[in-house]
Amino acid sequence: MRLPPPLKTLAVALPFGIAAFGCIYGKLTIPLPGTQSISDPRELFVTVGSAITGPLGALLIGFLAGVYDPVPAAIPATIAMHIAGGLWMGLSYSAAYRKIKGWPLILAWMLLILVYYSAFLIPILVMVPLIIPNLFTTFYESATPVAAFQLMYRNSVPEIVFTSLTTAVVMALLPPRYRAPIW
Repeated sequence: MRLPPPLKTLAVALPFGIAAFGCIYGKLTIPLPGTQSISDPRELFVTVGSAITGPLGALLIGFLAGVYDPVPAAIPATIAMHIAGGLWMGLSYSAAYRKIKGWPLILAWMLLILVYYSAFLIPILVMVPLIIPNLFTTFYESATPVAAFQLMYRNSVPEIVFTSLTTAVVMALLPPRYRAPIW
C-alpha cells in the first residue's frame, strides 16, 4: 500500500524530527576537536530531513527540533530558526538536486549549509531575543545587537564546518534514491 504524498512526507519527516528533539532533550553534544566548541547534532537531522522531505517535512522537523530548549524562554526563537532554516533546506536542496548532478551537488550542499546558519539560524537567534523581554540579556549579557551577531558568527564557525562536512558525507553515501527529495 502506497501512502499519499503528504502522509509519506510526514512519515519520513517524523523520525528526523524525533531524532532532532532527542538530541537537545537528551543534552547530546559533540566536542569539536581542536576547538573549545561543541556541536548540537540536531542540525544534522534538521538539514538532511528537511532537504529530503521539503517544506511540509521542514515544518514538522523544525517544530520538533525547537519545541524544547534548556532555556524555556528561548523556545520561540529556537522553533522559528529551525523552521525557517528547514524551509530553506527543503526548497533550496530541491532546486539544486534538479539542476546539479554528481559531486558538484555535494559542494552545493555545503554552500546550502553555510546559508542555513548564516542567513537563518544565527540572525533569528539574535533577532528574536530582541523582542522577548530579558531574553537578549540572558543570552548576550551587555552586548549590543551588532556585538551579538559578531559573537555568534565567530563562535559558530566550528559547528558550521562540522555540520557541513558531516552532512555532506551522509548525503554522498546515501544511494541516489534516498537522497532525492520526496515531495
